[in-house]
Amino acid sequence: MNLVDQDSRVSKHNDIMKGLGLHGQAVVATLEIIADPDSRDPDLPGVARRIGIPVDDLRRIFPDDRSLLIAVAEQALVRLMDSCTKAVVKVNPDDAVAQFLALGKAYIRWAVDHRVQFRLISSHPGLDAAREPDLRRYLDSVIDLMTRMLERARNAGHLRADEDIPMLVLSSRAFAVGLAQMIVEGRLETPRNARTPLEAAEQAMADFVTRIARATTRRKRRSRG
Repeated sequence: MNLVDQDSRVSKHNDIMKGLGLHGQAVVATLEIIADPDSRDPDLPGVARRIGIPVDDLRRIFPDDRSLLIAVAEQALVRLMDSCTKAVVKVNPDDAVAQFLALGKAYIRWAVDHRVQFRLISSHPGLDAAREPDLRRYLDSVIDLMTRMLERARNAGHLRADEDIPMLVLSSRAFAVGLAQMIVEGRLETPRNARTPLEAAEQAMADFVTRIARATTRRKRRSRG
């Protein structure tokens, strides 16, 4: 990294820190450390040095390194929930399939806009969000929302009457996380009809959801025939 780039990063860091309380500064500093490939995993002493405060001041808010990571992840999940809610309410409430697609696209966009947070929640070796009660409740909320949407879609005839909703939720989650992982890591190929990797990911998500409904329609036609 040259001096110009370093000065630019320092200036951006200082601009972000302005107006934030100690909690917010710690979250920003932690994300910066995670994003820096040359840095070790964030810990309280390292975050305190980055902020420029005694580590004991930070320990009054975060008793240990794990609580700091959980706080950063929780803020990311709050933003994810907010993004998903805003996307879903824009869709016709009577169209559960369209709402399900909107939810999936919102997740992909969140992952693209918050790549560091996505990596922290999905694959950080020091944090298992599914095993942390403070984080699990957000994941459970998304799972519950997906389940209710698919149940409504089934009741409306868009899914088989005997559709295994929990398995479909699991399959959808696996597809969405994998798709997000590919685009965040720069491994998603962009087809000719997509201008950007994000557009390609949204098309793939739409194709996945559409195929679920098509499969149900084909089964209905075969049973009638």
